Amino acid sequence: MPPFFYLCKKNNHQMCIESLLGLRDCNQVEPSTGLYIDDLGINTTFLGQLITDQYLQGSELFVDKRAFAWRKLSSDVLSRLSPMMKSDTVIEGKRVGQLVSDYANVQAAAGAGRYTGIRLKIDPQSLSFLNFYLADINLAIASSNTNVPILIFDMSTLKLIETFTYATGSLDQFLGKTFSSARRKLDIAIVYESTMQSAKMITKKGHCFDCGGGLREAHICPFVDAIGIDLTTDGTNVLSTITSKYTAGMSVNYSVNCDRQGWLCSIGGLMALPLAYATAVEIYNYALTTSPNQRVNTTITVNRGQSASSTANAVEGIVAARDIAATRYNDELGAMLQNMRMPDDSHCWDCKRNMKYVTALP
Repeated sequence: MPPFFYLCKKNNHQMCIESLLGLRDCNQVEPSTGLYIDDLGINTTFLGQLITDQYLQGSELFVDKRAFAWRKLSSDVLSRLSPMMKSDTVIEGKRVGQLVSDYANVQAAAGAGRYTGIRLKIDPQSLSFLNFYLADINLAIASSNTNVPILIFDMSTLKLIETFTYATGSLDQFLGKTFSSARRKLDIAIVYESTMQSAKMITKKGHCFDCGGGLREAHICPFVDAIGIDLTTDGTNVLSTITSKYTAGMSVNYSVNCDRQGWLCSIGGLMALPLAYATAVEIYNYALTTSPNQRVNTTITVNRGQSASSTANAVEGIVAARDIAATRYNDELGAMLQNMRMPDDSHCWDCKRNMKYVTALP
C-alpha cells in the first residue's frame, strides 16, 4: 500500500477573506483589493497595545476579528436577501450504491494496489454555487475488516484531496464532509484498496450504456452522475483508471444544497469596504470590553473616549472611532445591497431585481 499524506490547506472561504482585507507590516497575505485595515487607522502598533494573553501578537487579533466580521457581514447580506433566496435546505439527496441481489452475491477483490469504489460527477450547470455534502459511507465487506483507509481524489487534477478511516465493515459511518462546486463541474473518486471481497453493488438500479454498448455513468439526480471506478495511485496522484460496473460494496449517502458562502466570495470585491468597517467595529469593541482589564501591555494608556451624555456621540477616542466605523458600515452595506444585481440562478434564487435595505450594526 502506498504511503498516505495528511493534507493541510486553507479552505477557499478563508483564502477569500484574506484576499479582501489585509494588515500591513506583518506576514499576511497581500489582499487583491489593495485594501488594508491600516487605511482606517488600525495598525500593528495599535493592535499590539490591545492584545490580551489570548493572542501572541496584534496580527492574530486582526485575523480573529476579521473572520468574525465576515460572519456578521455574511449574515447581514443573506438575511436581507432572504426574500429572494430559495429555501436553504436540501435541493437533492439520495444514496449511491444499491445491492444487486443479496450479500451472498459477492464481488471478488481486485487485489493489492488496486483501489475501487465510486466516481461522482457533480454538475452545477455553470450557474449555481453548490455544496455536495457527503453524509455517510458504508462498505459491504466482512465486519472483521476494520480501520480501512478511504481515499478521495479530485479526478480533474488527479490529486488526493482527503483521507479518512472506515472503522468497521458493513456499518454506516458518518462523515459530514462538504465539497464545493462553484459554477464548475466537480469530479471526485471515493476508493479503498480492494484486498477483500465485497457484496456486489451498482450505483443505481438498472445499468447505463452508451450507443456502442460501453458502460456509462448513472444519472442519480439533476446534478449528480455516478459510476464504479478501479484505479491505481502512488498515494497522492492517480496513475491509471478504468470504469467498473460495480462499486466494490461501497454506498454513500449525499445531499446537494446551495453554497451561499461561495456566492458571497464571488462578489467579494463589493464586500471589501463593508468588511473593513465591520472589522474595525469588532476591534474597537474588543478594545472597549475585553482589553481594558486583561491587556498584556499596561504601560501605554489607550484613549477610550466617552460621550458627553447618554444621548450624545463621543468626539474622541475609541468610542468615537467605533461609532464612525459602525455608521460607515451601514452606509456601505446599504449602498451595495441597493444596487446589487442578483444571480441568474433558478436553483438557489427566486428572481432577479434590485433590493433596497438599511442595516444596523450596534
